[in-house]
Amino acid sequence: MKKVLVAFLLVSIMAFSFAVPVAASDVVVAEVVCVSATPENITPFSEITRNYFRWSICGCGGLQMRVWGITSGRWLTEWTYL
Repeated sequence: MKKVLVAFLLVSIMAFSFAVPVAASDVVVAEVVCVSATPENITPFSEITRNYFRWSICGCGGLQMRVWGITSGRWLTEWTYL
């Protein structure tokens, strides 16, 4: 029994030692197909905005408001009096 176990271990060690590493050039990678966007599969999202207020002391004075577009990163309106 002991001889069978030793023989099995030796055969398995030899089997694992003959394993050949695969080069990266031998690996086949699936090709990714890009689908162009059409108006039917585009989902429009609304602009996320934030209102900024200030007290104006120039001109006629008073409270002013301006809208900042968080999504686009730009001012959407000019300063307007409330």
